[in-house]
Amino acid sequence: MRLPLASLGRATPRLRITRRGTDGEDLLFVLGWGNKTTHEHVAWLLTRLLEADYRVHAVTIPTNVWDFDDQYLAPLDEYVREHDFDVVLSHSTGGLIAEHLARSHGVRNVFLSPWWGIETDGLLDRAILAAFARLPTARRLYDPELDVEAIGALKSAAEAETGPGGLSPAFLATVRDAQSRLDPFDDEDAVFYTSADQVVDPAAIEARAPPSNRRPYNGGHEFFASPGRESVLEDVLGALDSGPEVI
Repeated sequence: MRLPLASLGRATPRLRITRRGTDGEDLLFVLGWGNKTTHEHVAWLLTRLLEADYRVHAVTIPTNVWDFDDQYLAPLDEYVREHDFDVVLSHSTGGLIAEHLARSHGVRNVFLSPWWGIETDGLLDRAILAAFARLPTARRLYDPELDVEAIGALKSAAEAETGPGGLSPAFLATVRDAQSRLDPFDDEDAVFYTSADQVVDPAAIEARAPPSNRRPYNGGHEFFASPGRESVLEDVLGALDSGPEVI
């Protein structure tokens, strides 16, 4: 979605890539919307990946884009062409980006709670959502209120309160467009998700990925901020190494 007038004066959103580790296999990790490498439980996961001998390229994504392809995909496409990645780990919005990125690159994906659909309750909510996404503005007009435990029971309220500060109609419109353009699921990919997810639509995950490629867990949207994360991590590392057959 291009907004030549509504986005006038706005700085072009930029993603940021930080590299951790000096040895091991290169791993691209596309973080979710609002995630930062300094967040306590993101840092926990990064540390575990480093301990598993990965050299991690962690991508912090901008939280208010209005052109999914130009502002998310194009910079990462160029970066992936310059590096030798066999597998990509991604979370939430990062999972939507990684799925599109795979069109141009021969990489396997391990998805953590990918944002492949937006959950709505009934026709009224869908109508409101559609009307909101048509507003021609990149201003953040909607701040969804989520129970912290919906993200993960280990997540602190203080950290949750330092989030991006809301969604814009332009952002929601370009995300919905990207969700509508997903290719068929690759049977070499693996998906970790919770059927109780209140942030992304778990039904969209189950509709795209066959049961043999899905690994459900009990917890919130971020497995790495949920109790029982150690056992989930063991399977995540297995899927990164060998693919979905380990789950």
